[in-house]
Amino acid sequence: MAEAKRRVFGTVGIDMIAGPSEILVICDGQTNPDWIAMDLFSQAEHDELAQSILLTPDAAFADKVEQSIKKLVGEMPRNEVITASISNRGAIIVTRDLDEAAEISNRIAPEHLELSVEDPLAMTPKIRHAGAIFMGRNTCEALGDYCAGPNHVLPTSRTARFSSPLGVYDFQKRSSLIMVSEAGAQTLGRIAATLAHGEGLQAHARSAEYRLHR
Repeated sequence: MAEAKRRVFGTVGIDMIAGPSEILVICDGQTNPDWIAMDLFSQAEHDELAQSILLTPDAAFADKVEQSIKKLVGEMPRNEVITASISNRGAIIVTRDLDEAAEISNRIAPEHLELSVEDPLAMTPKIRHAGAIFMGRNTCEALGDYCAGPNHVLPTSRTARFSSPLGVYDFQKRSSLIMVSEAGAQTLGRIAATLAHGEGLQAHARSAEYRLHR
């Protein structure tokens, strides 16, 4: 799919050329570590370049997840891909607290973000950049891939800082409608003329000034 988009990019209007899959899990240390390990695998199995990251303030829990990874990876049919992805692009990071985990997550701006914490709703105001946010221990990212509902074409490679998931607007061509009243033209015309003169574009300025009351 990525190669097809790359070939037509610039000729056909597409949403984006998505990069390797990403998942970032923020966990308070109370979720089953096997669940978290498998959630990390769910993206790692896509591609050796996929990125799977766990952020937790609980160092003991981080160790448990690492043990779960070692225990479970051999059971996976795509274990070679998962192992390469986790080894080269994965990380388990112990943070000071959940607030620091949110800060790191915002810097990474992951495609998929799991908030595997007791109160995910309370944490969401701290999250500014993520393609899709999966709320609570039972909401694994795989549900979003297949059946949870929202569109699952998501921004990757940190583009969630300024991009949104694919939506209806991506398939619409829109025009802006601007209508200024006579009174409004007096205010906006002076602003436009000042800026136009500053740029040395006198015709722009004169166009706005013609509409001013003398």
